[in-house]
Formats: sequence, structure tokens, C-alpha cells
Amino acid sequence: MAPRSKQAKTSPRALPALRWLGPLTVLLGLLPTAFTAWQALTVGAADAGGRPGRAQQKILAKIPKDPSVLINVTYRDMPSSPDILNLGKRSTKALERCLSDNVDVNVRSLCAVVLEALGDRRALPTLQAALEDWEVDVRYRVVRALGAIPDKSSVDPLLKLFARKDEEIYVRSAILDSLGSISDQRVVRMLRGLLRKKPDEDNGEDFRAQAFNALWRNRHLMGQPTLVGDCLDALRSDNDSLVLAATLAAAELRSPRLVNALIPLMEHSWPEVRNKAVYALGRIGDKKATKALLARLPKVRESRMLNNIAFALERLDKQAFYGSIKEVIEHKQAIIRLNAAFVLGDVKHAEGLPMLQHALQDASDFVRTSAIVAVGKLGTNAAQTKAAIAALEPFVSHPNLSVRQEAIYAIHALTQGGRRDLIHDELYQLDRRKHSGIVERAALELGKAGDPRVHDYLVTCLLRGACTQRTVGPYLQKHGRAGAKGRVLLAWARRDTGLSNLVAQLQPPGTLPVAVSALRDDWAYPRSDMTHTSLRILGSVGDSSVSSLLERRANTRHTWARVEGRVALARLGHGDAPNLLLAEMDNLPAAWFPRFAKAMSRVHEPAVRSKLDPGLEQKQADQDVNIALAAAAIRLSWDPDKAVFRFLDALASPSSHERDLAERYLSRNKDDKVTWLLRRALAREGRVHTRDRLRALLDERG
Repeated sequence: MAPRSKQAKTSPRALPALRWLGPLTVLLGLLPTAFTAWQALTVGAADAGGRPGRAQQKILAKIPKDPSVLINVTYRDMPSSPDILNLGKRSTKALERCLSDNVDVNVRSLCAVVLEALGDRRALPTLQAALEDWEVDVRYRVVRALGAIPDKSSVDPLLKLFARKDEEIYVRSAILDSLGSISDQRVVRMLRGLLRKKPDEDNGEDFRAQAFNALWRNRHLMGQPTLVGDCLDALRSDNDSLVLAATLAAAELRSPRLVNALIPLMEHSWPEVRNKAVYALGRIGDKKATKALLARLPKVRESRMLNNIAFALERLDKQAFYGSIKEVIEHKQAIIRLNAAFVLGDVKHAEGLPMLQHALQDASDFVRTSAIVAVGKLGTNAAQTKAAIAALEPFVSHPNLSVRQEAIYAIHALTQGGRRDLIHDELYQLDRRKHSGIVERAALELGKAGDPRVHDYLVTCLLRGACTQRTVGPYLQKHGRAGAKGRVLLAWARRDTGLSNLVAQLQPPGTLPVAVSALRDDWAYPRSDMTHTSLRILGSVGDSSVSSLLERRANTRHTWARVEGRVALARLGHGDAPNLLLAEMDNLPAAWFPRFAKAMSRVHEPAVRSKLDPGLEQKQADQDVNIALAAAAIRLSWDPDKAVFRFLDALASPSSHERDLAERYLSRNKDDKVTWLLRRALAREGRVHTRDRLRALLDERG
């Protein structure tokens, strides 16, 4: 069976992700820097337990107390960046002196990398001064750090460095990226000027795509007509990376002014540009694109393009679409008929059933299979469901196993899970040695229906890694037997740490003593997954008997063992733990806040949440948006109704950095309640740019 075609989606984070499409020289220039960054993250001799060597330990102990400790340190004796980051913002002053006064280029680069991760605004003057460093790698790292700590005071020094013709191209590219984080009209003017600059005016260097991406992050500072005009110019440019970025922007802007520039891009040499252009035309919804899309439909030679054109046409002119797709589903080439059937299934309208019934009689089993899957998606009302089932029933006993199984699953879906026995008898009972994939799929489908006959199979499938927790976990929570839960606990104790969440949910007998033993066994390895997952499990199943053990572990200098320990203590009702967790946020590196928010989201106990919530609500107003939005993200995972307004404010912020950060947190939270709240907010939102971002977020959520 052919792979299912997918409709292209616009992501609110898609444009920054296109930076790799810049000039090849940018990539080549980055290679030595990337190697240095890898060294920076791994440098520092350590013993088998991950502990720093004696020299590093002495230096680490002095960093919070002596700002000059890193001035004369060698690269060999420099502590690793995770060890320095464990100190949090207490290391800022020493790192600043390191960046200013250490003569070793590798040490200075490492200090800049750590300052970037810390995100401490106190380091801004030192970082800005370091833009004049003699070493290109240091300058590149400093530019990146200034982008992570956006501030208007950085604009002039960054613009000054960009203006130097002797600067490396990859540093200048990084400058544009960092400027995109700083919402300032000076930046907007500079970027718009660069966007109109021809490559030959800049010694052959072409920064237009990077300028557009940076400008897009600051689109809230521009009027809609101006923004649409710049997008229009970009769509008509001779820079393919810029054109691709503009097609993504066009899908969010949804301006009819862009239609005439998008239509020719359906013939572009890059498949990504072709598909994104069609997707944008569908999102814009201007009927004048219909004729061009209809003309393109019979010429399509790729499933993704066919799918995108189908969705665009179905949105613009449903009658014209079904008239045109009829020619495609009767095409001479079977592969085109196959994908046309998929498309008719994906649009999920009854008008497609007669064409799919015709495809069910196709000479190709692959086309028939595609049509069967499509028919299984058409049950939107009783009459349509009845007709679809009647069309599929003859294929339940088809000699081709692929055709037969898809017919069974399609009818099972149309009857809302009513053909469980048919799946069991016809598919699950097949010879597992010959048909392992078919049997596994049948078992997973039966598991969704809570069928006890697949219990042992699913447990074994999970423990050997063939089935995921996402598919088997819900079944075991509802229907798991004591022996199966014990097997999951045993697998975790044997260091299959990915099972920790399931262990915490199942809580099989013996979980508490096993988790205590696992924590003690890995005591010398506070950074290990076993330590962290033991603490998470003890937070779910522990009691007062483990409080003293958790307190000892929660006093480590290793941040994540300490945080996980304090989360566990808080969940068990330890009085000081909530305040200690809130205090962690003031010292935590900015780059670590998403992980901190995830750890805090595991607090399920209402009494503990009520203790933490007032402090988190106060943190939401912190001047440091990294702290503020991490606090809001924790509250969003607990009670979306309370926290969503902080994110709506962030999406409307004058700061592009705050807007981007809010998008990232909202994208990570997959809660259906959050989706509903975003839809409600979109319906009420009057600010143009905020509405566009909400719409893009909802598009991404499907």
C-alpha cells in the first residue's frame, strides 16, 4: 500500500527553521564553530560517576565567590558547561570576567556559550563589548548570546559589526538572526533595506532570506499593507530560500494581494515551494486561484501536491474540485488513481463515494486498498455510513490479505468499533511468524477496544520495545493485571527508564521499595536517568518514610536531581519544598526553564498546587519573560483557564522574543482544553498580528 499523502501545514516556527537554506558558504563557515560548541558542552575531565576532576571541583567551588577565578584557567582545567550551569546565575560574574580577560579562545567561547544558556541580563554590557573580540568563533558565540538575551541596547553594536565587510559571512548571518529577537524600529528599517538589496551590491553575499526571516519575527511592528508588500516582493524574487520563506508567510497573512504572485510558483523547481504555494492559495481562499489549480490538477506527479491542490480546491470551489478529480481517479496510471482515492478520503465528503465505489473495482489491488481506506473515512451521517459499509462488505473475504484487512478496519471504524470479533478471528489469529505486522496492528486495535484477549500480547510487545507506551499504556491502566504491572516495574528496575511514567501510573505492588532501592543504587550518579525517574516515581507512590532520603537527594548541587527531589517532596506534603521550588526559578538558566516546567507539571495533588499557585501567579509578572512564561506554562498544564490569558498577552507583546517563547510553550502543550481556549480567543481577538499567530497555532494543532 502506498504511503498516505499529507497536507502541508504552516507552523508558527517554520520561518526561523529555514535558516539552513541560506548560502552554502554560511554552512561551511559554521563547521568549525559547531565543533567548538560541541567541545564547549563536553569539556572537563570527569570520573566514571560523571563527577568533575579535582581541579574542576576547586574551580567550581570558587566560581560563585570569586569573579576572577576563570581569568587564568586553561581549557584543560575548565569545568564542563553542565557543571557551571548547575551553579545557575551565580556563575554570571565569573563568566563575564572569563569572556573579557581569559586569553584562551576556546575558554572564551565556552564562557559565551554558557552565558547564552544562562540568559542573565546582567551580562549584556560584557557581551556587547566582546563583539570586538579578535577571534571569529568568540564573536559568533557572543552574537548568539545577545540574541538569546534580546535588548535594545544591543542594536547599535550589532549593526556596527554587521556593517564591517571583513566580518565572516556566518557571523553576519547570526547577527540578522539575533536582531530578529530584538523588537526595534531601527532593526525593521535596516532589515527592509537589506531585503531590497541585490546580491551584487554586497560583494555577492545574499542575506535577503535571513533578513526576511528576522523581519517576519518583528511583523507586529509593521503595518499589514507594508508587510504584505514585502512578502509580495519576496515571492517574486530570484532567491529560492527567500521565495520559500515568503510562501510560508503568505499562508499566515492570507491576503488576496498575494494570489497572483503565488500562482506561478506552482511550477517552481523546488517541491517545497510548489507545495507551500498551493497550501497558501488554499488558506487565502480567493476564488481567482481556482482556474490555475484546476489546470494544474491533471498534471500533478506527486501525492503531496495532489493532496494540497485537492484541499485548496475543495475550499475554493467544491463542485469544480469533484468534477476535476473524477478525471484523476480514472487516470491511466495506477499510482495516480491510488493517490486520488486517498485524497477523496481525506476531504471526507459524501460526493466522493460514487467515485470511490468505481475505484473499488479497479484492476489494481493497491488502488482498491486505497479506495477502501478512503471509504472508511466517509461515515459522517447514518445514510452515508450505511452506504459506505455496503460498498465494503464484499471485500471482507477478499483473497488478497492487504485488501481484506483494510476492509475489516474500515468497517470497524464506520461501525464505531463494532467489528471487534472480525478483527480477532480474521487478523489477530493469523500465524505470527508469517504476519507479525498484521497481528500487531490487530492487537493494538483490539487493545483500544479493551479486549482482554490481547492482554498478554500487548504487555510483551511493550516490554520488547515493539509497541509504545502511548498505544499500550492506556490499555494497561484500565485492564492491566497485577502480573503485567509487576513485569513493567521489573523492566524499569532493569533500567528501561522510559517506563517510569507508566510505573508511576500503574503503581504495581512493591513499587515503593523498588524505587527506593533504585535511588540508593544510583546514589553516586545524581545525573543518571535512574536517579531522576526514581525520584519521579517516589513523588507518586512515596510516603513519609522516604522523606529523609528525598531531602538528602534534594540537597545535591546537581540541578535536576535537586529539582526532581523537591518536586517529589512537595507532592508528599513537605512544608518547605514549594517555596524552595519557586526559589529555584530565580537562579535557573533560561535554557532550562522548559524542562523545569515539565517537571512541575507532574504535580497532580490539588493541595500542593494550591500552595504553589499564588507564587507562580506572581512569577508570571516577572520582568524576565523566561521566568514569567515558565510559570505560566506550569499553570497552563494545571488549569488552562487561569493561565491562558498570560499567553494571550505574550502573543500580543511588543517583544518578538516573548511572542516566540509563548508560541513554543503553547505548541508543547497538547491539551484539548488549551486548543478550545485558543479557538475561543481567536474568535474574540481583534488585534491583527495576534489573531494571525493564534490561527497559525491552531493550524499546527490540526
